[in-house]
Amino acid sequence: MKKYLNYAFAGAIALTGAVGLSSCSSSEVTAADNTNPNYDPIDQSVFAQFVFNVSTGNQATTRQSSAATQAVTSETFRGINNAALFTYKLGTDGKHLATATVADRFIDLGSPIASSTITSANSHRVLEMSLPINTNTMLFYGKAPEGTASSAETQKGYTAYDLYGHLDDYTLAGGTGDNAGKDISAANFELGTRMTADNLTKYEEIKKLLGGVLTCIINTKIAGTDHVALSAEHYGVAVAADEYPAVVTWADYVNASGTSPVETTKELYALEIKLAEVYKALTTIQTAQGELRAGYGTAILHTIEDVWTVINSVQCATPFSKGEAVAKKLAELIHVEINKYFDGTVPMTGDNKGGAVTGVAFKPVSTMVTAFNADGLWPTATHPTVAGIGSEDLSQFPMAYAVPSGAAHYDWKSTEKIFEYVTNYNTSSVGGGSGFTVDSYYYPAELLYFGNSPLRVSGTEHKEPTYPNGVSNWQDDSKWSDDWDKDKHVVSTTRSVAMRNNINYGSALLKTTVGYKALTLNDNNHAIQKAKDPTLAEGDEPDKEITVDATSFQLVGVIIGGQYKKVGWDFTPKTTGNTQGYIYDKAIPEGANGIPGTVNTPSNPNYTLVFDNYKAGGYAQDEVYVALELKNNTHQDFYGKHSLIRHGDSFYLVGKLDSPTISWSGLGQVSTDHPLPPYDADGNSIETVRVFMQDFMTTANFWFYPNSLQQALLTVPDLRHSSLTLGLSVDMSWSTGISFEDIELGK
Repeated sequence: MKKYLNYAFAGAIALTGAVGLSSCSSSEVTAADNTNPNYDPIDQSVFAQFVFNVSTGNQATTRQSSAATQAVTSETFRGINNAALFTYKLGTDGKHLATATVADRFIDLGSPIASSTITSANSHRVLEMSLPINTNTMLFYGKAPEGTASSAETQKGYTAYDLYGHLDDYTLAGGTGDNAGKDISAANFELGTRMTADNLTKYEEIKKLLGGVLTCIINTKIAGTDHVALSAEHYGVAVAADEYPAVVTWADYVNASGTSPVETTKELYALEIKLAEVYKALTTIQTAQGELRAGYGTAILHTIEDVWTVINSVQCATPFSKGEAVAKKLAELIHVEINKYFDGTVPMTGDNKGGAVTGVAFKPVSTMVTAFNADGLWPTATHPTVAGIGSEDLSQFPMAYAVPSGAAHYDWKSTEKIFEYVTNYNTSSVGGGSGFTVDSYYYPAELLYFGNSPLRVSGTEHKEPTYPNGVSNWQDDSKWSDDWDKDKHVVSTTRSVAMRNNINYGSALLKTTVGYKALTLNDNNHAIQKAKDPTLAEGDEPDKEITVDATSFQLVGVIIGGQYKKVGWDFTPKTTGNTQGYIYDKAIPEGANGIPGTVNTPSNPNYTLVFDNYKAGGYAQDEVYVALELKNNTHQDFYGKHSLIRHGDSFYLVGKLDSPTISWSGLGQVSTDHPLPPYDADGNSIETVRVFMQDFMTTANFWFYPNSLQQALLTVPDLRHSSLTLGLSVDMSWSTGISFEDIELGK
């Protein structure tokens, strides 16, 4: 997402009474008090002023502040809206609210502070309001105003949700009757699902169409009216109809004996070998080993381009055996089948006859749908029907629906001989689980604010200039005059009230950088070829060496696993009715999307707002998987973990941010002025370190090492004996939040 978290925003709240009251508690109000215009004897409340204090600098004690996330000091403060205050009368003064309970009063603050109105010289704003007597703890909620995408950002395919984050739900409280709007147990903050219902319908139909098209192509056969005598004039060798099987399928060329399906006593001929190799490459998907076969639009076009090129070489060849003549016939039928769904420049005559196919593109969707719905090559009795897609640009599938290219990958069902797009999947192995669907992709979180604090009170009326400015001053007891009492409750003589603690971020932040530890990277060629031919010697088929520079790879997205969709009143994950998924940040800013072409030089940072990933119940905290979505701009193909990464294609490198083992005191960031949720029964922080902690910035520095590319995921079938992959490892240190300083890609 576009990056804005540089205000180490630690705001604070104060309440200033305009007129003094007698020195009575709420249960000891005298008749004289009832004449005080700032005291309401019926409502048992004090009319006061509400003061909101905002940090304007980078406070290393909590976080760093750049524009959507406020992560760079120079960024403009975005303002706060949808703000609210909840007041409580706890049994003991000086406590933080420990559990979700009904508030005494809900105060809607609306938009208490506008953008660009805070400076270091004047960091607070004043609002007037009424507070109940005996109030001793307050909760504050708010979020940054929603931003808008510029025309330039829109042209890049970014929406305001991509840039600033989005929540599907921002509910502060519930309740009925007298408790309506005051029960924070109903609080719900919910990450925004990227896939809308109407797009999901199209998405599922496109998956069905593309899987069906591949299925019909791979099931091409010679049968029925196509089973005819082959002339020597066209096929090089004459073959009578009764000299080869009545049905010859593409799968027949892949058999245990390695023999020709036409001349069964002969080993496969050269043209037959080509058909066999393509069939095996298309249908051998190592799902159990974690292979993700790329099914997004441009990957399908690259696959068809490679398949069609091989098929064209076979159909344009001059056979010298009956087996090859039949292979040529089958290749012609495969060509016809491909041409139902795709356009391309296919050299079938002239000097380039049988050469590479170029310019492959999808035919109009309506043409493809009509052809598929009538295609007799579907291999089972029930033929699926596709409808309702419209005039979509399939080359942008599924990215046009705001999800990553990795949201579309497919598998091969060998029994039914069907290609089927995966419904329940685990993109790039992020999260270490299964059962995720395209609905599991979320927008980044929004910039949220949270305050849970006991009070300072004073019997003296304090004017605006007398309040401390700045976060550090606000939580420094020496900056407050002697007439202030810390950790007390509101009484009838109270004239000024302040929240003792600062307002902090309710969101967490991930800072990501990428760099090279070496400028010569090895692909996975040797391992791939060794798997195909175990007799290869150690020096045979060496890995390709790829020299990288500043243009070789581009960061196009960051996918963060293990994110709970819902957090509750304290911004920790809800323990019931919750699901996990991925935050997908695709709005990588200029400067962060390029990887510097020198060693040990990290890219400019990319910032992503996320939710706290605290795991309740005293359990060990979860590790977090992060996948970097990268584009291959090296002008060459290379082998990843399982197969081929084509030039121009996207691929993934996965890194694991281990469950933190550092002590709470080792964090060095949290004090009594900022007890981080969750809380124990007394309102003290439980002090559990996790990868993402609200109000903290976790830093992950990813590095390409020499063998990183050998773990790259999301590949296309290798039709030219070439393939690759890359992965990550993590060393962990802390800076502001947690810092993963040395994440080796591919280890």
